Amino acid sequence: MKIQSGETREKLIVAAIAEMQEHGISDFSIRRVAERCEVSSGAPYKHFKSKSDLVLESIRYINRKWGDVQYEVIKKCGKDPRQRLVEISIAYVRFLCSNPAYTSVLMLSDNSLEPEQLTEKAMISTFTENIITDYCNSVGMNDRDRIRKTYAVRSFILGAAYMINSGVFEDNEKSIELARYCIEREFDLD
Repeated sequence: MKIQSGETREKLIVAAIAEMQEHGISDFSIRRVAERCEVSSGAPYKHFKSKSDLVLESIRYINRKWGDVQYEVIKKCGKDPRQRLVEISIAYVRFLCSNPAYTSVLMLSDNSLEPEQLTEKAMISTFTENIITDYCNSVGMNDRDRIRKTYAVRSFILGAAYMINSGVFEDNEKSIELARYCIEREFDLD
């Protein structure tokens, strides 16, 4: 059975994400990506112009996956800005815990990425930042406090995902609820 071109492209992207998780950008190898997919070393170049293009498309792939999750969460939680904020934040923790390789890509050193890759990487947090801004605006919060809250929530999200993925906390509902409590509590504080 011949593998369809789209399937091969996605397999290469998933393998590239695993490659970045294991080797970062500086030691990223298209040859190893091809080996993971059991295709020739030239096969990736049928789908991507260059190593840089494969990295960029891998980041876009993660963004699309996260976008799908966000869409489902927003559909379920209605228009309440605080509920959206908390539910999107918790969904982000779950997303990163379910996909530790994605976390590795998102935590890549900015000096190892090209400008277009950096822009795409930053986009994954844009929606969450917008949800935080919407909530802060809905309660009349000033810019200084909004920036502080954004920093705190993003720290809770990434910190919770890191601690769960690294085994500091168990990957269970108790850990997720602790993250939820911390995020909700941040918005109970002045």
